[in-house]
Amino acid sequence: SAKKRKRVERVKPIPVKKLCTSSNCVESTADNDILYTLNPDVSGASTLFNDIFGAFRIGNNPETVPFCSWKNSSPATSNCLYHTVTKLLESLIDNTHNCRHLRLLDKHCPIRSSHRDASVVSGAGFKVKPSTCYCPKEDVESFVWAICRRIVPPELLGEHSNWRVLRKNIYKFIRLRKFEKFSLKECIHELKISKFPLLHDNIDNGCSGIGITDIARHAILGCWIFWFFKCLVSPLLQANFYVTESEFERNEVLYYRKSTWRKLIREAECMKNDTFRPLNVSAVRKILKNRSHGFSRVRLLPKKTGFRMLANLQASSKLRLNSTSSKFQSYGSVNKVLNDVQVVLRGSLTKEREKFGSSVFDYNDVYRKLVPFLSRLKKRWPKMPRVFIVVSDVSKAFDSVNQDKLLSVMEDVLSDDEYVLEKFTQVFCTKKALKVHHTLALADQDFVTVSSGKIKSIPPPKSLDGVLVNKALDRPIRKADINTTLKEHIKRNVVRQSDKKFYLQNVGIPQGSVLSTFLCSLYYGHMERNVLYPFIEKASETNGASSLAGGKNGKEKFACGSEYILLRFIDDFLFISTSEKQASMYFSRVDRGFRDYNCFMNKDKYGLNFKMKKGQECRSSSRPYVGQDGVSFLRWSGVLVNCSTLEIQADYTRYLDFHLSSTLTVSRQGKVGEQLKSKLRAHMSNKCHPLFYDSNVNSPGVVRLNIYQIFLLCAMKFVCHLSNLSILPKFTPQFITNAIDTSVRCTSKFIEKKMYSFSGVDIAFRPKYEVKRAEVLFLGLYAYNRVLEKKQTRYKNLIPFLRTKLKACGEIAHMSSELKYAIDDEHSSVFWRIKY
Repeated sequence: SAKKRKRVERVKPIPVKKLCTSSNCVESTADNDILYTLNPDVSGASTLFNDIFGAFRIGNNPETVPFCSWKNSSPATSNCLYHTVTKLLESLIDNTHNCRHLRLLDKHCPIRSSHRDASVVSGAGFKVKPSTCYCPKEDVESFVWAICRRIVPPELLGEHSNWRVLRKNIYKFIRLRKFEKFSLKECIHELKISKFPLLHDNIDNGCSGIGITDIARHAILGCWIFWFFKCLVSPLLQANFYVTESEFERNEVLYYRKSTWRKLIREAECMKNDTFRPLNVSAVRKILKNRSHGFSRVRLLPKKTGFRMLANLQASSKLRLNSTSSKFQSYGSVNKVLNDVQVVLRGSLTKEREKFGSSVFDYNDVYRKLVPFLSRLKKRWPKMPRVFIVVSDVSKAFDSVNQDKLLSVMEDVLSDDEYVLEKFTQVFCTKKALKVHHTLALADQDFVTVSSGKIKSIPPPKSLDGVLVNKALDRPIRKADINTTLKEHIKRNVVRQSDKKFYLQNVGIPQGSVLSTFLCSLYYGHMERNVLYPFIEKASETNGASSLAGGKNGKEKFACGSEYILLRFIDDFLFISTSEKQASMYFSRVDRGFRDYNCFMNKDKYGLNFKMKKGQECRSSSRPYVGQDGVSFLRWSGVLVNCSTLEIQADYTRYLDFHLSSTLTVSRQGKVGEQLKSKLRAHMSNKCHPLFYDSNVNSPGVVRLNIYQIFLLCAMKFVCHLSNLSILPKFTPQFITNAIDTSVRCTSKFIEKKMYSFSGVDIAFRPKYEVKRAEVLFLGLYAYNRVLEKKQTRYKNLIPFLRTKLKACGEIAHMSSELKYAIDDEHSSVFWRIKY
């Protein structure tokens, strides 16, 4: 019995992601579900019994069943548990075949008026609004329970008190986020065996007579309930709803009626514009015939208005050899075939950075370019001069790229006739085990390491304990082969939608490709070098403004000037100038667009910190932000740029439109306490970008404010995480306090490590970090205390422990003015509007 229970407990949790990846837009009755493949007879019930209780190794012969007793040597007159259950399962199969699930679906998840009128009129015509059309999760749970009550015999659901518990667990399953899993422990949470008459000793089912133990009864219940969720509830959701995450609810899973989803797709006409044209299967076979990679699958991600198209280029694909054949031709993953080209382009980024124009790929790139610009401003003027900022965004950046123009740009980028690739194998040590990492790189690529600057042709180790154990033979790749691969990828990109129809992309580049970011950056970099920068230089001359470039040997001419700077994160532009006329001319130029590149700005996403002159208009947008303290910012790529001082803060306004828990993925399996500590450390490590903590960029008060705000966000996510672990044993206040204290102390080390990692790199400035560890500890503990005070009832036992630790840091009255500035609620007013 103990072995049987272990086998049951080892079953893999049910992944919610499978609901999303398996969804299609056609209603079905789950015909591939086992309940629809079996006949409602003894044979079908026996097969279903084995499928449910397979952990007990039960065969088709009732005499081999360990909890089966016979009366009068006749199974027909037997009242044993086995025959009782098989009779109920026979009834379950019969009820499933006869259930009118669509009638129940209309009753519990009706198509409301907001679903019928899913389009709104805008200046550009009709726009679809998926954010108003999904079914509430309460309605979905009500429908699932109605089906279960209709098809599952009451004896298998237990007594009425168990029904309430089971409904609650079904609702928890439906509420799970995309990357979460539902374990056996959660399936049977609070269900009582004594409330299942079938497993109770007081009835004549043979249980006590043959000595079924409590352990075996728990295992039997576990098998049944886990099958109930995995093979009944989950297929029921897949058959009746299109299940997907969304852009406006992050990781939360939404349930759309399939008829509603089809209507949304039809009205959106995502695949019927100029970007795609339909292909028949024979045309697809002709395209795929002479290449190794296949096609990609696309799905639509709902936005508040409209959809975002996501392509899966990571998976392999297959296609029937012909219309009558049952055999398939397999094709490799698109991204796998493009991997060599990606290595070449990444090497070009290292050697010929100017070809990428003003591109920045992360906050570290912004940091490297912004600090020298600020330093030159401070040297030229005794105090920060007035600056003029223009923020703009390319409309449909990936989908508007001119394919022929891009291919000609790539001809210019690939200057060598042949490239040599090297493969390295490294072994590095972690706390738990040794890990192997494979690296593919250009043979003549320079790699930058923290300790020794540039090293020729050797990739940086993944950790300080990394050892290079093997170097594979060099592998050449010709420019002609790269161009052929790029042409196939760009000009002959075949996609298949969920309705199994094929399309060819006419305009733009595939999103989801490992090359998409590089191609987009090179494309707009070419536009900047040939059109935009010459215009800015001309505007500088007519304005009398200096445009001397900083940086080594003047090579940063196109990135940083003494009076202006242009940064672009893929398609999001940031222009800063000390000249209002130059900024106005820049705005006028980008507002006209760049017809040769089919590049036009989104009129609704401009951001300016100055008023345009008469005759020039700029629509109001969500870019500007003014806090409760009256400080004005412009939003750009996840940061807030101070309109007066150019100080940088993280943009937390993006968390205002949804509940903070929708950004989490909570694991309820394994050592949840250790996982919680790991989550806290990982969150803080990811937020420790030098851009926010360098005194070359921000004043001492803002540096400490940035530290305080990352603790506020982490504390709010911490509260959400704990509330999602409600079925598990409660953590003691001492455990939680120690976890918080450890993560706060680690944060100080994370910031110092990332700040000083730039000291050994060949850059034109020295990072400046002046915050003491004691100050970081105070800011962290104070942030957690402020957040938990908002939930005093729930954390009344924890708050005293935190206050004791906070008191040890000293009295607030004796703190420095910079710390007092950081913890002032006026400077963090946005946080108290976040739902957590």
